[in-house]
Amino acid sequence: MMIRNRLAITPFPAASTIALFTVAATMVMNALSPADAATSARKFYSPNYLGQPVAFCLEGERGCGKPAATVWCQRNGYETALSYARRSPAAGTELRFVDTGNICTAGKCITFSQIRCLRETQ
Repeated sequence: MMIRNRLAITPFPAASTIALFTVAATMVMNALSPADAATSARKFYSPNYLGQPVAFCLEGERGCGKPAATVWCQRNGYETALSYARRSPAAGTELRFVDTGNICTAGKCITFSQIRCLRETQ
């Protein structure tokens, strides 16, 4: 009685087969996902408003982080901010409040290093 080695007749090694299956499954999921097809996201580094870095808070500290990032995204044609990162600006740097356009000096304000915005596509 002869025993066949199933691995010997497989055209691809097991690791390659798994990798090909994973790539194919990912492609199918991306093609079928309506959320991915209906949205567009973009990351902006060192965002500016009126030629100056954007302050991390709305004027009067009415909203810091996501509220200020969302206002910036909306002014640039997006619906909302998905994520953001902050940084301390160099001393003496003037920042702009995105809601009013007024100036905030760097000693009192911090800024965004990046903002990622989301837009619904139609």
